[in-house]
Amino acid sequence: MQTHFTSHNTRKSSNSTPIRAGGHVVGKVERDTFYKKVDGSRHFLRVPQAICFDEISLREAERAGAVHVVVTDRESGRAYHASIQHVWDNGFKVNRGFGNQIALPFDKWQIAGESLQLALL
Repeated sequence: MQTHFTSHNTRKSSNSTPIRAGGHVVGKVERDTFYKKVDGSRHFLRVPQAICFDEISLREAERAGAVHVVVTDRESGRAYHASIQHVWDNGFKVNRGFGNQIALPFDKWQIAGESLQLALL
């Protein structure tokens, strides 16, 4: 998988587009990347281990010009990277009472600065 990741800083950008799902802002698109911050202990799927997105939020991010996604776990500081197409192609559909979602298993993500196996220990 060829990757391209833009750097991300925490300053607000006038060129960012908020992404909503269920009436709440869940992330933002800056340039070609959808950025989302979560608390892994609460938001990561445990069985099977995966990161989920509301299908609506991914479609909205694509409409805003995103082709990549970066999910940052506030608790561990890890940043998980993938292309949105990779999420659609390799994810699985799930609905556990929070609407239609697509989940990408942890072994399908790239983690900035470390190998995936070390990150899951």
